[in-house]
Amino acid sequence: MILPKLSAAILSMSFFGTAYAGVDLNRDTSLDQWVVISGATNGAADVLGASREDIDEHRNTALGHLMRYAREHGLQVREFDQLFERGQMEGRKLVQTHHGLVVATRDEFINGFRYDKSIDYQHIEKVLNT
Repeated sequence: MILPKLSAAILSMSFFGTAYAGVDLNRDTSLDQWVVISGATNGAADVLGASREDIDEHRNTALGHLMRYAREHGLQVREFDQLFERGQMEGRKLVQTHHGLVVATRDEFINGFRYDKSIDYQHIEKVLNT
């Protein structure tokens, strides 16, 4: 189920400075699910006040790294835009519905989001290979 993974990614960004730190996310998470997770952190950041430039850069980074990973490992990402947008909607909804999860750590979340918008490909590859 993807919803617990979305929640874990958002909390991971709040507490660990990156959505990719959640150990439980790495186990049995498909590449398509990672696209949704990336979209969810993007949507959550939008609700929490990230700038339009940061939101766009984060999306472009996720697109570039996840597509590169797919190419290098013989995988396919089906419908990146639709999956990412689905994640954005879910991330927005999660933060709006469960605002208390992130309120106390809003600044940490935004700092983690900014880190992930320019995260190195090698870090993503390492996480996805776990």
